[in-house]
Amino acid sequence: MGWRVLFTTPRGIEDVVAEELRALGLPARPRAWGLPGWAWATVKAPLELARICYQARTIFRGMLVLAEGPVRRTPEGLRDIYELVYELDWTAWLLEGATFCVRTKRHGDHAYHTPDIERTAGQAIVDSIQRRAGRRQRVSLKEPDVSVRVDVNGPTAVVGLDFVGEEALHKRMFRPYDHPAALSAVLAAAMVWASGWLDEPERGLLDPMCGGGTLLMEAASLLRKIPAGYFRKGKFAFRLLPYFRERGVDFDALMAEWDAQIDWARTAPIRGSDVSPKHLEGARLNLEQARVLDTCELKLLDVEKLPEVGWVPEGGVGAIVVNPPFGVRSGTPRKARRLHGLLLKAADYALDARGTLVVITHRPEWLEAELDAYGFAVERRYAVLHGDLPADVLIVKRVDGASQAQEQEHEEG
Repeated sequence: MGWRVLFTTPRGIEDVVAEELRALGLPARPRAWGLPGWAWATVKAPLELARICYQARTIFRGMLVLAEGPVRRTPEGLRDIYELVYELDWTAWLLEGATFCVRTKRHGDHAYHTPDIERTAGQAIVDSIQRRAGRRQRVSLKEPDVSVRVDVNGPTAVVGLDFVGEEALHKRMFRPYDHPAALSAVLAAAMVWASGWLDEPERGLLDPMCGGGTLLMEAASLLRKIPAGYFRKGKFAFRLLPYFRERGVDFDALMAEWDAQIDWARTAPIRGSDVSPKHLEGARLNLEQARVLDTCELKLLDVEKLPEVGWVPEGGVGAIVVNPPFGVRSGTPRKARRLHGLLLKAADYALDARGTLVVITHRPEWLEAELDAYGFAVERRYAVLHGDLPADVLIVKRVDGASQAQEQEHEEG
């Protein structure tokens, strides 16, 4: 029968998340309840969810579903929520002395709000444990031991346990350098997955505007199969659950087993360049901290000069994955638009015949206006959020497999 599990994801790339989860051995479906930012699956045992939360790089959180039930949209819906939560045996999931909190996402029109749901569900947990165990469970809104999820989606409430903890999985590790417009590591991993580069990594990957190196780190970490939780082993909420302690689960030993998949010696051509010496040095520090610097090559280089210097051979790259400036958080819109055009020129030079350009942009029209001139076309697009900014991830391919530069040389010959 199994246990139902839910995952929160960057909105818009749920299909890519499902692809990674399937690669990790978990058949998953995107968009639970038809909503963006969710994926769902069934596991045979809760321990399987713990493994997925430790390994997956394209999810924010994983939740073990304990109950689902109908809720009214009227004020009486709070009573429905209370009863759904109260009937669960929380002593199986909350140790004596452990603190908890309730977190909520609500979708749809209701006569109550998120704070009402959290307060009602929290009281139901306290009352349920008091009745079953004769003790009062402590609530902590800041850094609780256990985070309970009560999400209301239209006429349905879902109650579960967050297996990740207060910090979502985009917090991979301590980063020595923070770029002012850094991409979420989770979204960066999804972009690498979407490029298809992992199927043939020997063809090489390039980020010609690498900033602090997030895309390079995710590419190299996926190549080596480094779990997302490798550098945050002690922070997972599932470690504190009595369900696992009563069964004698040794997570230190288990994580060592899960780490056996890592291939620290595996390398592939992964290149990153940037015009800023400060950002490039920051990228070097971040890659070193992530233990992937040895498979990444960095160069101080303006993207405009890429076709001229020979650092990347013409047609020598299988994928370009890049987060160019938007002209919002840094720079100007005029400069950002020019850089979008230069990016296409660099892609035309560097990508091989089957190569893929994956770019996240706040202004997709800047790229689309020049695609025809370089013989490119958008194959797929994902509407996402880059922080609080709406953006598109564009998957761009050559129309006929030949670069404009190569065609020009052929005509001149």
